[in-house]
Amino acid sequence: MKDVKFEPWKGKNYNTSGFNGKKILVIGESFYCSEEDAVATLTTKIVKDYLAIRKGECRENKGGWTNTYLKFERSLIGKETTPKESREIWDSIAFYNYLQVPMSGARESGFTIDYKNAENAFFEVINELQPDLIIVWGVGKLFNNLPEDRWTWDKPLNVEGWDIQNGFYQLDNKKQVRCVAVYHPSTGYQWDWWHKVISRFL
Repeated sequence: MKDVKFEPWKGKNYNTSGFNGKKILVIGESFYCSEEDAVATLTTKIVKDYLAIRKGECRENKGGWTNTYLKFERSLIGKETTPKESREIWDSIAFYNYLQVPMSGARESGFTIDYKNAENAFFEVINELQPDLIIVWGVGKLFNNLPEDRWTWDKPLNVEGWDIQNGFYQLDNKKQVRCVAVYHPSTGYQWDWWHKVISRFL
């Protein structure tokens, strides 16, 4: 994947059993780090650090950024998760941050050109991983800045009066991959409600 700077995390069971029998690719927006820390294996390091914190092997930054991962995984299974369940979930899914340049602060957002420059890497990742479902963190800027190429809208899914926008990406082998956006799990994310949404696509 020549255009991919930050390689995706791929759980050891992603290609076999997946999650609920499906290969799920989760897409975040960006990393907040220095240029020195912006290495190809950063995604894998972050997920491993999170799982170590959950297991109690690492005391660094309990809460904070780890709550993003915790709330999202709970929305996948619809209940509070144990450290063992956290490991099982992340072993079953893939994770990738869309922007291929690091952000310097938590409130910083990418420029339009950053999203455009990430398109080739995005298609490389989804063609390599062959997901059955793509879940995007962020119904606003990230979802709205994903590539329009190879995209087809599907009708909105209505959940308790809310229309959930979704559609399909077509891979090089003509496979149609469902893509849906959820609120970003960092803030204002009710994992029990979003479980109702996500479970409709599983």
